[in-house]
Amino acid sequence: MKQAIYTKVDDFLRDDDFIRYVIDACSEKESYWASYLKAAPQIRSAYLRACYILNHLDDVDLLSPDEAERLKLRIMQSTNHTLN
Repeated sequence: MKQAIYTKVDDFLRDDDFIRYVIDACSEKESYWASYLKAAPQIRSAYLRACYILNHLDDVDLLSPDEAERLKLRIMQSTNHTLN
């Protein structure tokens, strides 16, 4: 389990395991993240926002074009995916 409880959206977006969980819709990690949220319900908003960002990378209102591109590259590297 993670050492610290994430408190910010950026904390989630820096975690390759979290990124893979969201991008791959990895059901085997679902119970882990559910228990993580149960242990720290105050971070639910940051968790949901991070999920939303990962699922809507092309939404220019969420990230600057440079931020979105850097995040996409990092995701491709960590998950071996090709994103549109």
